[in-house]
Amino acid sequence: MNTTRQKLVTIIAGTASILSLQMFGFLDLPEPLIFQSSKKLEVLTSTWKDLPANAELKSTSTNRASKQYIPPVASNPRRTIGSGSRGCSQSLTNDLVTLLIPSEDYAGQTTSGHPTFFWHLSQPVSVPMRFALVEPGVPEPLFEKQIDSPQMGMMQLQLPKDRPELQTGRTYKWSVTLICNTKRPSANPVFISWIERVRTPGVLEQQLPSTPPTKSNVPTQVWRDRAWSYAESGLWYDALAAMSKVPTANSHELATNDDFLALLEQVGLTQVTQQERLNVATRLSTF
Repeated sequence: MNTTRQKLVTIIAGTASILSLQMFGFLDLPEPLIFQSSKKLEVLTSTWKDLPANAELKSTSTNRASKQYIPPVASNPRRTIGSGSRGCSQSLTNDLVTLLIPSEDYAGQTTSGHPTFFWHLSQPVSVPMRFALVEPGVPEPLFEKQIDSPQMGMMQLQLPKDRPELQTGRTYKWSVTLICNTKRPSANPVFISWIERVRTPGVLEQQLPSTPPTKSNVPTQVWRDRAWSYAESGLWYDALAAMSKVPTANSHELATNDDFLALLEQVGLTQVTQQERLNVATRLSTF
């Protein structure tokens, strides 16, 4: 019993001595692990604060790259039609005309009463081209326009403001025809797709101003954000129209518009974008 008591007294005395030495600085024991970790955390926090400002910009760029076109949930099945080059004496490639649409299996959507239509020519053609917009069941086209000797590249055409606007909830057919044979119109190559006008989604109405920007001095980011908001809402034609307004080095050349080309690539129109990037590179190499 006495031996056990003596050992206990010795342990208590030794502990007290160590604590006293620590208090007066005579003994330098390693810091507990928890304090070492907190100091490391302090260093990491300081390093994070010292990061350059562009670190946040990189994150923003990544978020922008993740934006994409989301097809409408209730899509309206409409098969796109494209004919061959019969009736044309000029040698035409199969990819001569490519309608810039999100899919061949459903109608792309718009909220605009006077939307803009886009297509691509892989080579110049020596024959006229006719654009037509038709409402099914109505004999006369809503709008027709002939384009003489169109050049290769991106082409766009907006329904004029003086024409009746598209009605919400209706689907319309639009086409591009190469007029190779005036005596046999049925022999002319024709490329057909569909457009459906819908109401502006409530979420989008809250995100965007009620009046679209129109001035040429609107910041690039305004057009870019608006375009991707349309794309994420399934509004294909509105997204393309907004992206076509994003300022570029050559504001009249859609082939130099990265946002426009990125949207086309998302729906599989890579053949168009590759050709346009190659054409741009070729033109730049000649300067």
